[in-house]
Amino acid sequence: MKKTVLDVPLLWADHHVLKVRDALDKLEGVEDVYASSAWKKVLVTYDEERIDQAAIEKALAEAGYPVGEGETPVLVQPTRLRRDPQWNVLGFRMTKTNRADIEMSGEFRKY
Repeated sequence: MKKTVLDVPLLWADHHVLKVRDALDKLEGVEDVYASSAWKKVLVTYDEERIDQAAIEKALAEAGYPVGEGETPVLVQPTRLRRDPQWNVLGFRMTKTNRADIEMSGEFRKY
């Protein structure tokens, strides 16, 4: 088994992780896939006798995630104040965690 780490700049959200895993899990010879949207990397464990790295990279490119190409999109350009202008559209901003959310997460035991 061989392991390789691939840089995938367009891997910036959890739904992209799912698409990448689906695309690579289908390939014969791929044993394990770990994709991280936080680090924009994919760790692939594969059998070199059944598949090569070029085929893995090709499958990623066909799925819309070319290795080493692209950059995370900036959806909104910052203003001079460096605030997200979409907060004005929402009309509210939650600054306090709801107690029920804390209790459900188990975090309330720490306090």
